[in-house]
Amino acid sequence: MLPQLLPMLAVSAEPFDSAEYSFEIKWNGIRALAALDAPGWRMWGRERADYTARYPEFDVLPRLPAGTLVDGELVAFDTDGRPDLPRLLRRHGLTDPWRIAQAKRWCPVRYVVFDLLYHAGRCLLHEPLARRRELLAEIVERLHVPEVIFSAGIVGPGTALYAASLTQGHEGVMAKHLTSTYRPGRRSPAWRKIKPKPRTSRE
Repeated sequence: MLPQLLPMLAVSAEPFDSAEYSFEIKWNGIRALAALDAPGWRMWGRERADYTARYPEFDVLPRLPAGTLVDGELVAFDTDGRPDLPRLLRRHGLTDPWRIAQAKRWCPVRYVVFDLLYHAGRCLLHEPLARRRELLAEIVERLHVPEVIFSAGIVGPGTALYAASLTQGHEGVMAKHLTSTYRPGRRSPAWRKIKPKPRTSRE
């Protein structure tokens, strides 16, 4: 059975450009890891809280190769394609199975995946990020379901992506070193979250 890993965390940073980093949208949702074992699929959050029963639409995950573990973000999109975190949080707190089944109608959720930690039972934690994401993109393409989306990235122009992401209504961007390994439960400068600084009121 695959381990129930804690997610790797990022440090805060200013916008920058670098050919050594991959930049992608910082999705405003709920962090979640998912694993597919022989008994079935399961999903959990930052504190290892079980999310499996809350999101029955991800019953598509068993189409992944057995022994797969991915990291990503649960995201609810509004009609303009922007993440709607308040609506997602209203759904996330539901526990009644009937209400959860109904919630798929008023709050459809997508699983935006950005890292691959195990593939077909093989541990990839010590593989470079670039290789993990290359494999993940191939897996999501083969899966070919609307519920699971690959978080595409670009290498180099992080500042331009940051500006574009804010214009589109996103939180900001994530910058990840292309050679970085995955460190479960650790906060590492190899991953950087770039968001606007909160405004402070003046007396």
